Amino acid sequence: MHQQGELAKAKQLYLEVLDLNPSNFDTMNFLGLVEYQLGRWTPSIEWFKQAIAIYPANPDFYVNLGNSLKQLGRTDDAITLYSEAIKIDQGCVQAYKALGDICLFLDKFDEATIYFEQAISKDEETNSDTALPELQKSSHKPSPRLESSYAQLAYALRGSGRSKEALLNLERATLKHGPTAGFYLNIGLSYEDLGDFEEAVAAYTKASQYRQNFVAAIFNRGNALQRLNLWSRALEDYDLVLEWDKNLVAAWLNRGLLLYRQTSLEQARESLGKAVILDPQNVEAHSNLGVVLFDLGRMLEALVAFDKATQCDPTYAQAFSNKGNVLKELRQYEAALHHYDQALKLDPDYFQAYANRGVVNFDLGRLGDALRDYESAIELNPLDPIAHANKGNLLKKNGDLAGAVNQLSCAVEIQLELIQSGGLDRKVRPQKPMLVHLASKVLMDLHALLETHQIPFFLAYGTLLGIYRDGEVLPHDKDLDVGLYWDCPRFKLLKVLTESGNYWIDPKSIKGIEQDTSNSLFNMGVIEKGTGISIDFFFFKPEGPYLLSGFHHLPYPLIWRFTPFNLQKIMYKAKEFKTPGDPEVYLRDIYGPNWRIPDAYFDSLVSGHNLDPKSKDLSRVYAYSRLFDQLMDQNWRKAAGYCKQLCVYEETPLITSVLKCMLQLIEKYRES
Repeated sequence: MHQQGELAKAKQLYLEVLDLNPSNFDTMNFLGLVEYQLGRWTPSIEWFKQAIAIYPANPDFYVNLGNSLKQLGRTDDAITLYSEAIKIDQGCVQAYKALGDICLFLDKFDEATIYFEQAISKDEETNSDTALPELQKSSHKPSPRLESSYAQLAYALRGSGRSKEALLNLERATLKHGPTAGFYLNIGLSYEDLGDFEEAVAAYTKASQYRQNFVAAIFNRGNALQRLNLWSRALEDYDLVLEWDKNLVAAWLNRGLLLYRQTSLEQARESLGKAVILDPQNVEAHSNLGVVLFDLGRMLEALVAFDKATQCDPTYAQAFSNKGNVLKELRQYEAALHHYDQALKLDPDYFQAYANRGVVNFDLGRLGDALRDYESAIELNPLDPIAHANKGNLLKKNGDLAGAVNQLSCAVEIQLELIQSGGLDRKVRPQKPMLVHLASKVLMDLHALLETHQIPFFLAYGTLLGIYRDGEVLPHDKDLDVGLYWDCPRFKLLKVLTESGNYWIDPKSIKGIEQDTSNSLFNMGVIEKGTGISIDFFFFKPEGPYLLSGFHHLPYPLIWRFTPFNLQKIMYKAKEFKTPGDPEVYLRDIYGPNWRIPDAYFDSLVSGHNLDPKSKDLSRVYAYSRLFDQLMDQNWRKAAGYCKQLCVYEETPLITSVLKCMLQLIEKYRES
């Protein structure tokens, strides 16, 4: 009954035996084992104690009693009992294994190693089969207990940083006892610790050949394949594991992370959602689900997921930082700062939280705080390219253009090394340009609003180029550009946009407008709330023989110089819009004589033909910043485009290396 798992019936029979023979210590031991298997530690302890009191010479009784005490957290008492078992019988393998297990539990890996080595030695001494002739060993397998001891020894060695030694031990065990699924599984784990994922995959494959439907081997092979960026094969392994065990949370979790890396975000969300359903207390499942929802733009759902992660584990710093990221996107800046602060209280070395907090401080205009955050992130992780890039953009804002180029160059170099080494751990979906039909609607709505309030504006830059040349806004553009004369009533414009309720106005671009005291601002940044489409308002200033337009920066603005113009009318979707008097002169000024030829990689900030010579240094900083952005987005063609534009300024070894790498990647993906 006991061996068949019918514990209640077995217990009843054992009690009947005791009624007949009250001093039967073996029956008392068996009753203790039944209670142990039922999870009733305290009753099991009483039975084991009674067995020992009647027959104190059986080491197994001490081991069993120690196991029950260990379950109650009384590890010191358990150690005493295991040691007593060894005094009674120095060949008590189970006692050595139990001591090793406790040491593993306490992270005492070196001590655990000694106990497991002794367990193996004692087991092999008493196992005459280990002396079988070589020809007979091909069919000989170690006992499950011996195989388990080797596995635990390997785990202890890996825990103490001796993965090579673990591997050698397992290989010797394979030669001595014959190959087993367990040996090859642990060989694979050891290879993973050593960073040799190809050998790990081979070992897991062998493990699966020695045991059918071996979940652990195929699951770990999927993990190793992920590390090799062999994503389709890894996905096949996770799917196979889930055919065998659809309730394996780790498989749903890792499958979701793999799909996220492949930017299959909806599938990733479904997989992680199943992990959450199966294990509602799994903090990583909730947190990773939040990351996927964030990338899907489902911010409120992401917020809920991160909340659940922090409820499951109030010490999980990453979830607090990620919640800060969501609040940052929702422009709830003070709340975002609070959560970054919480993350850093929990983990002062969490460099991503510093970097993200720096972005919020930057957006709030707290540049000193932002700089300290970026420098803290870099100090904690000098190879974090994002922190270097953010610091570079801040230095650009402060007018330190040389320092900005140095920081951004550092960011580009780090990211290039990651790309060349295969260190990018996920595909990134390049940011989508604005949808033409949505951009057109936003432009028409803006036209109606400003016309109603008699604020004249005209089409400018890329928006003018697309509508004048192609009859529609550019499909590859990322924002709308409109122009206004320098004497435009800026306070009135701000009031009209704000009161409409449809626009978010960048606070950094409107300082002074609220009091109507600033007539020096060249631009104003606005986002249409419903679509997220950006609108840049440019104020054109007459100065000498030019009209000047651009962006505010220290120590000198980024300025384009245009041939002066009056306004004329153009029809767009049956509506009358204003344009510079001769659009072709305007477009030739900035885009050059080939403005009629579409070029998705031309950036007027970098290569505008009419850039003020004093703006060239700032333009160069923008080029490095945007090159880095394209490397982060894994948009190799656009990155190559920025390299070519930068080469007009300077051909540095770094830019040459980036361009060479980008051209190779473009060719590679063209072939595939």
